[in-house]
Amino acid sequence: MVSIALLAVLGLLVACGAPAAAPTPTPTVAKPTATVAAAAATPTTVPTPAKVAATPTPTAMKLKVALVTSGPINDGGWNQSAYEGLQEVKKKLGAEVANTENTKQADQEQIIRSYANRGFNVIFGHGFEYADSLKAVAKDFPKVEFVQIGGGESNGKNLSSFLFKAGEMGYLMGFIAAKMTKTNKIGEVGAMEIPTIAADFENFKIAVKKYNPKATVVTAYTGSWEDIGKAKEAALAQIATGVDVILANGDAANIGAIDAAKEKNIYAMGWTKDQTHLAPKHVLTSAIQSVEAIVLKSCTWAQEGKLGGKNYKVGIADGVSALGPMGPMIPKEIQDEAKQLEKDLAAGKIELKTEFK
Repeated sequence: MVSIALLAVLGLLVACGAPAAAPTPTPTVAKPTATVAAAAATPTTVPTPAKVAATPTPTAMKLKVALVTSGPINDGGWNQSAYEGLQEVKKKLGAEVANTENTKQADQEQIIRSYANRGFNVIFGHGFEYADSLKAVAKDFPKVEFVQIGGGESNGKNLSSFLFKAGEMGYLMGFIAAKMTKTNKIGEVGAMEIPTIAADFENFKIAVKKYNPKATVVTAYTGSWEDIGKAKEAALAQIATGVDVILANGDAANIGAIDAAKEKNIYAMGWTKDQTHLAPKHVLTSAIQSVEAIVLKSCTWAQEGKLGGKNYKVGIADGVSALGPMGPMIPKEIQDEAKQLEKDLAAGKIELKTEFK
């Protein structure tokens, strides 16, 4: 018979939670508080530490990037540079990418709208000519980021733009042309008289006049970004009047102007990409404008939610514009002066008269 004292001891042990002969209890998980439960239903909630360790939640959106260009992506200049930037976005940011080249102005809005409808969340209109189509589509797709390169459109929301500082590279090319001409006759061959090209051509003339008061500059616009033949004809017409240095700024059409320089044994200067390879003995240098860097940067900002629908003006100081390789035909003292001039432009020491607004 169990004594009253023994029963008292057993009762005390049970009351204190002493282990009894039973299976090991299964740990229980406490229910989340009401606040945590409500937060878990919200997409932007920061997960608990346990969830982070198991399945990290990405902080940036998955990019689907589309590029629309007016010319071919193998033009050796403006459009190729953008396409190469698109490939960098694919490689470095893991984006899904697509592009449409040789786009007619009448088809711009339809193509851009199609990309938006298909779920692309960053869409580039590559050129000054995309202003109207980008504005029209941007207002209908507020969650898509639209970017114009080579123009000044922005809406403070989802339409941003990147514009090279007008006149910087034109001025720099003008200095070199002024120093290298022997006939004191210099030419410019451009595609279309849009404000960006016109500004660089105007500053080109200003620099020529400053560094060689005896020199004169003639200008021709072909009306086409891709008509190589027209650009060559325009260059040949200038050469026939005694021009011995030509600045080409017309995308694919640059090939024609540089070919004319090679054929007639004069000098030329390229634009956007290094175009020395087109005629190594005749291309003095090129005005480099790295569209690749702009495409990659704008996609990075879009992914981070930092684009902000602004207009960004970029140039030498930002590392996206630069003097290209200079040929051996340019004397060292002129090369050194050009490099110093580039630094002065980056520092804002030179006033450019026709900054594009």
